[in-house]
Amino acid sequence: MNDVVKLFGIPVAKVTEAEAVERIVSLAREGRACRGHAAFVATLNVDFVSNAVSGWPFGGNDELWGYLKKADFVTADGMPIVLLSRLLRNRLPERVTGADMVPAICRRCEEEGLSVYVLGGDGDAIKEAFAKLGVGRLRVAGIDPAFVKLDEEQPDIVARINAAKPDILFVALGNPKQELWMGRNAAKLDASVMVGIGGTFNFIAGRVKRAPKWMQRRGLEWIYRIIQEPGRLWKRYAYGLAKFSWLSLRALLGGYK
Repeated sequence: MNDVVKLFGIPVAKVTEAEAVERIVSLAREGRACRGHAAFVATLNVDFVSNAVSGWPFGGNDELWGYLKKADFVTADGMPIVLLSRLLRNRLPERVTGADMVPAICRRCEEEGLSVYVLGGDGDAIKEAFAKLGVGRLRVAGIDPAFVKLDEEQPDIVARINAAKPDILFVALGNPKQELWMGRNAAKLDASVMVGIGGTFNFIAGRVKRAPKWMQRRGLEWIYRIIQEPGRLWKRYAYGLAKFSWLSLRALLGGYK
């Protein structure tokens, strides 16, 4: 397909941020009935690739990888993803992050009269984020900070979402948990679109600071995040970048289709 770049078998859309927002709103308008399941939207970054993709000597998660390969819509949330597309001479136009898209999606939903529901995250931070966005007329169908478990069924969570019938379900559990939960529950959910957004509402609320714009534009936001939380993040980022570099070399040599 000319409108996507296949990276590690994952179809990453050739879209700008504005085009991505409109695509998600369009999926919400179409509704679940068009597909028979809630549309699966992922924002691919180095962490996603590191968690999902297998390639000797690194392991992966085949279930997660399978969901990403079959996703309805994937954006490039990370400059390494964009740079790899350029090396493969099939350019993605720009980085499209969940943290940047969510405010725009909420504003477009307010304009269109579409509803949103948030699963996971800190309830107070989510309310603060909506207040900061100034979307007072946005239809918030639910804010559910429930503790989600992957190793057992939680039908009550699905039941609450289905009772609300949201147009867009934001899943704020972090990767890989949110994508695994979304993949396992897509056929059960009475929602039009589900989007994994990690800690986006913490950024919007100001509880976690994003890097300055110049660092974001140059793909250096990961350095800023490590400086903020070195104890938690440096090993994860070091491993992720090492694995991504190896997998990218394999991709450049034609190792993934």
